[in-house]
This record gives sequence, C-alpha cells and structure tokens, in this order.
Amino acid sequence: MSELRNPWQLLYRVYRHVQPVLEREFAAWYKKAQAIPNPELRKQAQDSMDSKKFHCQGGCVYAAQVVGHVETIVPLIVAYQTISDYLDNLCDRSTSLDPQDFRQLHVSMQDALTPGAPLRDYYLYREDKDDGGFLADLVQTCQRFAAQLPAYEKIQSQVLEFSCLYSDLQVYKHIDPKLREQELFAWWDLHKERYGYIQWQEFAAVTGSTIGIFALFCMATDSRVKEEQIEVVSEAYFPWMCGLHILLDYLIDLEEDRLGGDLNFVSYYLSEQEATERLQFFIQQAKASVRRLPNPAFHRMIVDGLVAFYLADRKVNRSQPRIYTIAKQLLKQAKGLPSVLFYVNSLLVRR
Repeated sequence: MSELRNPWQLLYRVYRHVQPVLEREFAAWYKKAQAIPNPELRKQAQDSMDSKKFHCQGGCVYAAQVVGHVETIVPLIVAYQTISDYLDNLCDRSTSLDPQDFRQLHVSMQDALTPGAPLRDYYLYREDKDDGGFLADLVQTCQRFAAQLPAYEKIQSQVLEFSCLYSDLQVYKHIDPKLREQELFAWWDLHKERYGYIQWQEFAAVTGSTIGIFALFCMATDSRVKEEQIEVVSEAYFPWMCGLHILLDYLIDLEEDRLGGDLNFVSYYLSEQEATERLQFFIQQAKASVRRLPNPAFHRMIVDGLVAFYLADRKVNRSQPRIYTIAKQLLKQAKGLPSVLFYVNSLLVRR
C-alpha cells in the first residue's frame, strides 16, 4: 500500500487510475441489468444502479491506496456494492415483507466473499426469479477477484462477520413495520455487551456500511500484512468510521424518511442537540482511531471526505432547518484545505 499524504494526490489517483476502471465495470454491469428477463427484477437492478452509483464511486476511493491492484480491487468493490444496492432495492421497493426471503437473498453476500462456494437459489422465497444470471454473475465475480488478493485468507473471517451483520440489518429493517423495532431490539440484545458504549440505533447504523469491508480488501493486497494491522483497521471502522458513514446518510434523509414513514436511525435521538453531539462524537472518535492505522493520512481524508460528501447533498439546505442546523455544526469539525477541497469536489459529484 503506497502512502497518500494530501487530497490533491488522492483526487489525482482517483480520477487518473480508479475512475476509468470503475466506469468500465459499472457500465458492463448496467448492460447486464438491462438484459434481465424478469421485468420487476430488471427494474430494481436498473433503479438501484441509477440512484446509487455514488456508493460504488465512494467505495472505489479505497483503491487509490493500491493503484497497482486497481484491476482487482475496483471490479471487486463494484460487484460487491452492486449486490448490496440491488438487494436493498429488492427488499425496500418490493411488496414482500418476508424475512425468510430477505435472508435468502442476502446469503449471496456471504457467498460472494467465499471463493469456491457453490451458488444457491437466492430467489427461493419470491415469485420473481429469472434475472438471467445477474446476481449469480455478481457473486462469482466477487469470488474470483477476492481469491486473487494475496492475503485474502487473513481478512476473510472479518469481512464475513461484517457482511453477516449487514445482512441481519437488511432483514430486520425491511420487515413489517409493526415488528421492526422489536426485532431490532432483540438483535441489539445479542450485541450490546460488546458494543454497549454506543446506542442501539448507532450499532444498527454501523452494520449498514460496507466501507469496513473495502478497507480490508485493500489490506489484503499485501501478503505481509499482520494480524494486528487487520485488527486495528477493523476496530477503527467498526464502529467509528462505518457509524459516521451511515449516520450521515440517515441525517440527510431525515425529513424525507419522516414524510415517507421510513425507518431512520437519526430520528431516535431525543433532540436536535443530542443528534449533533453524537455525530460530532463519531467524527472525533473516527479521527482519533485512524491515527493508529497504516497510512493514517488516507483514512483521515476519508473522514473529511465523508463529512463533505454527505453534507454537500441537495437535501442540506435552509428549507430543511433541522438537517441544515446539524450540518453546519458538523462542518465546523472538518476544517482546513482537505475538507474544503473534498466539499467542492462533492458538490460537483452530487449536484
């Protein structure tokens, strides 16, 4: 992994080395999505790629650390994130509220991280089934590229743990709204002894991020990576970096979710002040935790980039005063040239 010391260097690598591979891979998967025989599955695949491409763009920033491996890391991240976004649409936009269906769909995410694992019938519990091999191809692509990472065996158990927690969240948050909270609380009961220093809704938000998995993919490009390095990266990302990522995502959707009656973890804070203080705390903890990581300057830029990227969203404006007020306070913590540069870049990307 090569050292990244400043935002200019990071942005250069992203646009020069990462972006061309990302665009090629994304376009290929989009073409396959367009060819899905089943109209409902085709619609959800295309819609997810139309509205969530920025997830792939954000995830692939991690490949800037390992430009010599972009032809492995970028296809792996794009394929894995495409599975995540596609399944999110299938669970969120479809008429099904069946947890068994959601669980079976998300088994694909663990199979994708297990090179050599046989494919399963991921659509077993739903009527719409014929995707023309779209999901199976995504799974096998992930398996193929994961197997090419020199130290994949060293990170596999950790990425599978993160993936299983992600899948748990997707099941519980998409079931019948009348059952949703009790299932989320029961799930939290299983984990609160280990993560009792954060709130239940914060734990749930943490599990909803894939960036910890992407950070570990990059670690696995080095056959000499040590177990203790993997451990400190995992602890920095889970909960602090992943939590910051998803809490910011929920923050900008706060009003939209309120109007739509959708689950939003930021809404569980008792007041605007508490929401601001907890998000500030996650920023502080994320910045403190990355000091121990290999290539700390890169991960510090990820913290600044997350704040800039989400708070540059169109939804952050004076017409939504709750979001706008919190966002102003958070931006005060992201000071200096890196934050300004990432904020301007994010405005261009997101608007």
